[in-house]
Amino acid sequence: MKLSKILILLALLTLGVSCSSKRKNVDQEATADMSQEVSAEDADFIVDSEDEDLLAEDSDDQVVEEVAASEVSESDPVIAQGSSNIDIAGGDYTVQKGDTLMWISFKLYGDYRQWQHLSSMNNGVQEKSLAIGMVLKHDSAGFDYNPQGLPHLIKTGDTLGSISGEKYGSDKRWKEIWDNNKEMIHDPNLIFAGFTLHYLPDRDIASEDI
Repeated sequence: MKLSKILILLALLTLGVSCSSKRKNVDQEATADMSQEVSAEDADFIVDSEDEDLLAEDSDDQVVEEVAASEVSESDPVIAQGSSNIDIAGGDYTVQKGDTLMWISFKLYGDYRQWQHLSSMNNGVQEKSLAIGMVLKHDSAGFDYNPQGLPHLIKTGDTLGSISGEKYGSDKRWKEIWDNNKEMIHDPNLIFAGFTLHYLPDRDIASEDI
């Protein structure tokens, strides 16, 4: 009798261990299925390397294009005294040597940041598409630009400080150059190669004080 009870007890213990093992396997399989479902849901938010462009915002307004410097001779400079060098007639502008969309926009609107507007008015014309003699349409009411002083073609790597050092022998006079070109230079830390600024020679500054 005791032996039969012992055998029944052992059978019950074996059955309990087996059920526990099966339940554990079921739980593990359910966890694995949930993990796969989460991975599948997360996959909807993963962008393949080929689709990285979808994350990039249009940065045309943030990124300023570098303007290619044109070859302009500065030999025998002539001081500009209130004479405009802008040729605007009938809503058309003829592209000249050294022109860029930003430089043309400044000459037409007094603001180089209008280059995208100018491009959109001309079927999305791009910088590399500009050619001497090309005619661009614009809606400018006119901008009278009368620079004073001698011209300096801004080159890649130039700063107002370096230009001041070149023209005046001291980089500390950069603000004089900025003051003379504030129509064109909104931020003294941001100037563009290919633009032409003007500076007043020392003899002119001295004559103004007399």
